[in-house]
Amino acid sequence: MFNVFGLSDKGRYRAENQDSFDVCAVAGGLMAVVCDGMGGAAAGLMASDMARARFMAFAKGALEAPDGTDTADILRQATDAANRKIYSFAAHSEEYTGMGTTLVGGYLKDDTAVFVNVGDSRAYRIAKDGIVQITKDHSLVQMMVDSGQITPDQGRHHPRRNIITRAVGSERFVTSDIFTFPIRPGDSFLICSDGLTNAMEDAELHRLILAAGDAQTACCALVNEAVDNGARDNVTAIVIFERKGDA
Repeated sequence: MFNVFGLSDKGRYRAENQDSFDVCAVAGGLMAVVCDGMGGAAAGLMASDMARARFMAFAKGALEAPDGTDTADILRQATDAANRKIYSFAAHSEEYTGMGTTLVGGYLKDDTAVFVNVGDSRAYRIAKDGIVQITKDHSLVQMMVDSGQITPDQGRHHPRRNIITRAVGSERFVTSDIFTFPIRPGDSFLICSDGLTNAMEDAELHRLILAAGDAQTACCALVNEAVDNGARDNVTAIVIFERKGDA
């Protein structure tokens, strides 16, 4: 089994925490998701929690069904199900118009990890030789970096880095991205909201996870460091160590 731990904090300046996360063992593997809500206080919190619950319920049911559906397709369909749930809810309530959330989820089993993302919450793979960002942000800043308008370092401090170009629930249909990675001996994985990555450099994420002996120690170190750095947003992290104990 995998050794896993998740933790969330509202950060230094936010009145409430609009992030949601979940982790569970499914069909011999591990399922995890992080959502970061938007659309105002009530709407943001509701959107992230609805997406978390619908995504996990759909994925769990499909992964446990004996029909051989591809894992990547299941994660994409689970994201679509979360999108429909939020969009339909918002369509019938003016108070929640425009609600939405980021979503990054992953399923790890045996020697393969499959991730899905919408928005700017991220998944990373961490090994002794470095840290790799698996997902790619759907954000205005990422578009500017891709087009050469700014450098990645400038993007980290850009005043509009919080503007995302895709969200779960804000439109009738959503396009999600899928990433499949091999799990190597000694690998660790991080799934997190942008409250963590905006408050810490990748090198610091790498250092703290490598220094930890287990997922709980690593996760607590990451979230505490982000808050100590003055995190201006909610901070959520799930750390997964490859086969270092019970999930």
